[in-house]
Amino acid sequence: MKSDEVDAKILQALMNDGRASLRQIADRTSLTTPTVSARLSRMLKSGLIMKFIPVLSTDSIQRGVTALIAVTVESSAPEKVARTLARLKDVESVYMTTGQGITLKVRLESPRELQTFLSKNIPKSARITRSEIVTGTIKDEPPSVLPSQLVMDLKCDYCGGPVTSNRPYGMTSGYSRYYFCCKTCKKDYLDKYGRKLFKTSVATNHH
Repeated sequence: MKSDEVDAKILQALMNDGRASLRQIADRTSLTTPTVSARLSRMLKSGLIMKFIPVLSTDSIQRGVTALIAVTVESSAPEKVARTLARLKDVESVYMTTGQGITLKVRLESPRELQTFLSKNIPKSARITRSEIVTGTIKDEPPSVLPSQLVMDLKCDYCGGPVTSNRPYGMTSGYSRYYFCCKTCKKDYLDKYGRKLFKTSVATNHH
C-alpha cells in the first residue's frame, strides 16, 4: 500500500513541527482534523511512522564522544551480526552497507573507551575496516524533504492479509481505528466482535 499526497502533506507538517496538534496540522495542510487523525492512525499502524521522539541539539549533549566504526562481516549472516550490535546500549545507529559491511555510530564516555568497545563487542566473524572519532557535527537530523513514494505495510485486522488499496475499508471504535482488506473481512469482524466494540465505544464516550 503506497502513501498519497494527503499522507505526504501530513508528514511534511510533522517534520516541520513534531509538536503540532491535530488541529494545527489540519490548518497547515487544508485538511479536516478527522482526516488528519485517521491518516496518522493508519501511518502509525502500518509502521510507516515508528514513533515520535525529540531531536536534541548535539551541542547540548554533554556525553563523551561519538565514533563511527565500519566493519566487514566475513560470515554469511551480516544482518544477524548487525542486529546483535544494535542491542548494545552505546550503539546509536546501525547501517548495512554493500559488500557485507556494517557501519556503527556509537556514543562513548571518552576516546580511550573506543578500543575497549572494539575489542569487547566486535565479533570474530567481523573485520574492522575503519574506526574514527567525530570531531564536530554540522548536521544530524532527519531529512526535511520526503521521498516521492512511501510504502505502508498495513495488515487487515481480521485475516492479517495485506491491505493493498489506498482507500481501505476502515472503522473507528473508541480511540482505536481498524482496517480491512475487503468488505467481507469487515463484515466478518463486526459479526465476531461487534458487540464488544460497541461496549468499548460507549464506555469511551462516557469517560
